Amino acid sequence: MEIPKNYHDREQAFVKHQLLETYLLRLFMIIGLHQNNIRYVDCFSGPWQEESDNLQDTSIGIALKIIQKCRETLRKMGRAVTFQALFIEKNKKSFQKLQDYLTTLPQEKVLTTALNGDFFELRESILTWCGPNDFTFFFIDPTGWKHVVEIATLRPLLQRSNSEFLINFMYDFLLRTHTQDTFQEDMRAIFGELPETDGLSPDEKEKYLVSLYLKRLKEIVSSKRGRPRTVSVPILKPTIDRTLYHLVYLTRHAKGITVFMEASEKLDLVQRRARAQAKQEKRESKSRQLELFSSADGIQTGKHADTAEVKLYWLNRLTNSPRQFGIEELADMLEETAWFESDLQDALGELMKEGKVKNLDATTKRRSRFVHFEGNHGKGEYLVKVLS
Repeated sequence: MEIPKNYHDREQAFVKHQLLETYLLRLFMIIGLHQNNIRYVDCFSGPWQEESDNLQDTSIGIALKIIQKCRETLRKMGRAVTFQALFIEKNKKSFQKLQDYLTTLPQEKVLTTALNGDFFELRESILTWCGPNDFTFFFIDPTGWKHVVEIATLRPLLQRSNSEFLINFMYDFLLRTHTQDTFQEDMRAIFGELPETDGLSPDEKEKYLVSLYLKRLKEIVSSKRGRPRTVSVPILKPTIDRTLYHLVYLTRHAKGITVFMEASEKLDLVQRRARAQAKQEKRESKSRQLELFSSADGIQTGKHADTAEVKLYWLNRLTNSPRQFGIEELADMLEETAWFESDLQDALGELMKEGKVKNLDATTKRRSRFVHFEGNHGKGEYLVKVLS
């Protein structure tokens, strides 16, 4: 996949939009089979750096495209689902462009509303628009962080039931500021405490800071419709091997975690190729010579986790007594490790080849999906550690 030219110098936005598009399509189709009303809230909609007149390269255009596609597909399935979208934008010039765009859309396909103002000040208006019952997906993707990602700021939204969230956790900025004296109160507001990262390696520091934030989010989410679950996916800088931000996903459903991580795994290859293309363009700009082949073409999906580590993880979870592994158990493992399902499947396959683990429900030899987590109506299959 070649990165569109209108994403030049903002390849990270392309990766983010690909994840948003892939996940929203799956999410809205799943929700639409069971609920009659779906709401979407873009809390920092822009448009900011769009290149096309129809805003197709913005979260606005992407979300509305997915909504209309899901609406039509559900109608063909006999499901008359009502979709509504709310867009928040503070900048007056951007808001005017947003309004002009929304007025061109047929309201019978999706009811759209736009509010001009600061997200922090409009939180109660947002909740009023959502109402108490309809499923609502919140996309929180700001250009700054003040009065955005703090626990107190998000609390009113997070305590609303029947909601899911995708939040831009601006890791690169927080990494650089969390130890500075002038930002101590801000860090307490974001993490609930002052993070202690002395002596940690860069990877350990990232894991610690992100995990701490996810833990704080879950502590204040309403558990009315199920216990809170959260995972995150890192978005790297286009030409530097460093995380720019994490997209934090928050739900109350095990299925939501598995679907989001499935979309994230597909995104991994997109991100690898986007970054390879960006690095190549940077080299060509510096040397003023075009390279013969595209670096992105040779990029393949790589290993995401150390297989030996994943195998040990499996052995620690399994016992000599049969244990069932379904969607709930898969979600637990994905949330706990931030690995992909393929990591778990590959390691399990090796353990089975070594005769250390057996799937009691597998009637034929399998080559890839060594446990069907979705089998038996989501309850899964029985695995057992083989006595040695």
